[in-house]
Amino acid sequence: MKKILIIFTFIFFSCSINDDQSTYEEKLVLWANLRSNFPLIDTVFVAKSASLNEQVSSKDLWIDEAQVYIIGDTVNLALMPVTDSPGRYFTNSNYIFQGGMTYKVEAVFENDTISGVTTIPQKMEISSEPQTIYSCKDINYDVPQININNYNPWSFPPITGPIDTLTLLQGECFTESFASYPLFKINFNEDDYQTVRIMTFALDADSIDLEPYTDTNKDGIWNENEYFDDWNQNGLRDSCFINLIYDTTYKDVYELWKETYPRGSSQELGWKKNSPFRYNPWPWNVETSPISMTWLFFDYYGLQLMTFQATDDATFNYFQGLPEFNQFVMPNSNIVNGYGLVSSSASRSFLVYIKRDLSNSI
Repeated sequence: MKKILIIFTFIFFSCSINDDQSTYEEKLVLWANLRSNFPLIDTVFVAKSASLNEQVSSKDLWIDEAQVYIIGDTVNLALMPVTDSPGRYFTNSNYIFQGGMTYKVEAVFENDTISGVTTIPQKMEISSEPQTIYSCKDINYDVPQININNYNPWSFPPITGPIDTLTLLQGECFTESFASYPLFKINFNEDDYQTVRIMTFALDADSIDLEPYTDTNKDGIWNENEYFDDWNQNGLRDSCFINLIYDTTYKDVYELWKETYPRGSSQELGWKKNSPFRYNPWPWNVETSPISMTWLFFDYYGLQLMTFQATDDATFNYFQGLPEFNQFVMPNSNIVNGYGLVSSSASRSFLVYIKRDLSNSI
């Protein structure tokens, strides 16, 4: 009986999908993001919209002559156009945006006024989950508690405490799915927000060295008789992004979960041509706590800046209408008299070091 009810419910809602067509109307576009406990970090974008059928260059849509303001209970900032950056506006003010406060971003161009309001999340709270055990194939692995109190963007230097080193293993139990071995676990205040964004920024992503090789002679010196990983597929052992986590065991699994590696442009010369890489930083959206920080969160070895970011309701309402989340719902913008999004966030960051496995065992 329960199966019949589930099928009926699915059919009912499938047949009741609102597929009304929206009529396009040319309007101004406004994008802005405010961060708790920071001054304005990113520029505010102002542009004209264009229909999909319109033959127009994007550079002709930027607006440089708008009057742009950020208005709150205790602040009224006038932003200025950024030189050589069409459509971008910024301020030199050191005003710090406050969590829990509401701000309006407004742009005026000719006879049109466009605006959006955001309430910045109060705070982002995180804690490291105490040590646990992960069991796989009758083997127990320790999942450590790590130090998350080691980074403060307002201190100099920003590193304020010890950084844990964690070894990323490949193979069964470690790189198979979202349920694989977690390098560590993090709790966050999930009851306060509808979604939390996790951003992994690999600080050593641009490190360059020769492609890895198998040291069969055990002498630490490569020769042409020894196998090397030809990452850029040109038949030569040349340079690469040496800290890229490149799958050498289950390539089909990596492509299933992370898609194929982007590669250098065909217009590039030398080792970069066809060389694999991953986009950096890389964001994830999560809803429940604690979150298991598995292999899926990391694309490079080395030092990682991990940021847990609480987003405002405007962000949640907008992104739930994107095709990858719900193709039957239009993005719900908070912009009045136009398109775009005015959003805000509160974040907390820490550092970890991801080490490659050198033991030859997986």
